[in-house]
Amino acid sequence: MIKSKITRLFIAGTAGLLISCNTTNNSGLEQAINEVKDGQQVILKKIASLEKSIANLAVASKNKPAAKNNNKKQQPPQADPNKVYNVEIGDSFTIGPKNAKVTIIEWMDFQ
Repeated sequence: MIKSKITRLFIAGTAGLLISCNTTNNSGLEQAINEVKDGQQVILKKIASLEKSIANLAVASKNKPAAKNNNKKQQPPQADPNKVYNVEIGDSFTIGPKNAKVTIIEWMDFQ
């Protein structure tokens, strides 16, 4: 009786071991693992490229001369108060003499 139980247990263990060692379905898993490894290699190459670019930018910024007034915002060019601007009046409505020294133009947009 004990011998038959041991024999059944041995057969069941052997069958379980043989089923778990089935290598026919491992090719799909190996292919998936290889695809993941290839993807990792591509990502690692891109990371190395980015790190190299960052290092080059850091070196370039260290070699760049410091700008004057770096902390102040750059001001737009100032308008020249002595410049004369000629604006075409065309067929627009005007009041006053046509040869006036100063012309004031009011522009409105009616939509």
